[in-house]
Amino acid sequence: MPAHLRFQSQDWATHHVVSRCIQGFGFLKPTREIRAITRGVLAYSLEQHQDTIELHHYVFLSNHFHLLLSSKSSPDLAEFMCHFKGNLARELARVHNWHGTLWQKRYSSEEILDENALEDVFKYITQNSVKEGLVDHPKDWTGLHGYRQLVMGKKVSGPWIDRTAYYHSKQRREGKLISEFTTLHQIKLTPPPMWAQLSKSEYKQKCIKLSAEATRDARLKRGSKPAIGMKMVLSENVLKVKFPNYGTRPLCRTKCIKALKAYQALYFQFKAKFQEVSADLRQAIRLGCDTASICFPVGGVPLFGGRYSPD
Repeated sequence: MPAHLRFQSQDWATHHVVSRCIQGFGFLKPTREIRAITRGVLAYSLEQHQDTIELHHYVFLSNHFHLLLSSKSSPDLAEFMCHFKGNLARELARVHNWHGTLWQKRYSSEEILDENALEDVFKYITQNSVKEGLVDHPKDWTGLHGYRQLVMGKKVSGPWIDRTAYYHSKQRREGKLISEFTTLHQIKLTPPPMWAQLSKSEYKQKCIKLSAEATRDARLKRGSKPAIGMKMVLSENVLKVKFPNYGTRPLCRTKCIKALKAYQALYFQFKAKFQEVSADLRQAIRLGCDTASICFPVGGVPLFGGRYSPD
């Protein structure tokens, strides 16, 4: 089944974002080096897009990651993910001596339409590492997990290396150390817009409650099977192929039928217009037109650096 078009129904919508490593390889296996790299790239990418992206929760397993975030617009989300995944892939490729594609297809994103769906996604992200039987509790997962910030109140930061400046310095044979081009950046989390009215203490209590419920439910579903533990996780071969049952990603996240139908109507109206404009653009390219006046509908990501319709 083809992937959904990038679409956001309103400004500052909240999304559940998922991305996986190619063939289920464990490029994100949480060694000390990989943890530091991932923290640094995520923190730096958030700083570079602080006016358009807000992160609320996250988890990184060995072969995929989940983000709960809000974006000002669909192109803003696409730009952030391009920056984050691109820089992370380059750093991971250096560590693993990997050449070629690192990510499995493109990232998926589902807009969250109501608070019930938001709670479900929050709990689902928290359950990662426990529901798979890797550890018994989110705090035991040594990889990146938003639980440490949201519930335990810990600060999380990592190094960012300015590779461009370092490269040019080496080209000039200045002999500088890479540490001179490394800065420390902190991952900043904010409450989702749907919970923005909560006080700081109320929000923390909500995170504690939802995380406790998520952990309990994950362990109940797993049954009596013991967790394999971090030692076993870290001993796994990075290039071990894993093909889990991905399933079909939903168009959006909601438990309200009325909200779902309204969203579907907006999406399919957008999709029809987007496909029409895309066909016009490709035709103009085939004909060699340099001044074609083509505008994409608001809500998606225009092709080839195109622009939005003023309507």
